[in-house]
Amino acid sequence: MKFLNLRRLLLLALIAAGISVIIVVSNRENRVKFPEGEIVITDGERSLKLRVEIANTPFFRSIGLMYRKSIPDDFGMLFVFEEDTRSGFWMKNTYVPLEIAFIDRNGIVFSIQEMEPCEKEPCKVYYAPKPFRYALEVKRGFFERHGFGVGSRVLIEK
Repeated sequence: MKFLNLRRLLLLALIAAGISVIIVVSNRENRVKFPEGEIVITDGERSLKLRVEIANTPFFRSIGLMYRKSIPDDFGMLFVFEEDTRSGFWMKNTYVPLEIAFIDRNGIVFSIQEMEPCEKEPCKVYYAPKPFRYALEVKRGFFERHGFGVGSRVLIEK
């Protein structure tokens, strides 16, 4: 009988944990605090400091910019991977049109893609043409507006 009660208690604890995750997911913008930092984007003589939130763990990377109704024009989310990856990105539950810059381990932007919000599945998955170490999501038009593009360098302040 004690074993059965222990199983029920464990099941209730798992259900409570699951409900907690659902609450956090539904209120992500208000609940999850991302690490913050600055990066510097350079291209020739041009440079720009950009405030970023940093998605440097699987948990943070899975949330990204989901559930945000708006983001500032000069703001980004920097996805940081421990090693080169070919991970894909999607726009499920993301309401702001974005663009993503795929960045190699040396900080060089080698691909920029526009991403559309996804209102219902299946959502398009965006892949880099080769492995990358970092990805920077910004509001669509950011790179053109500031004169940066493929070949620009991103300096990540540690």
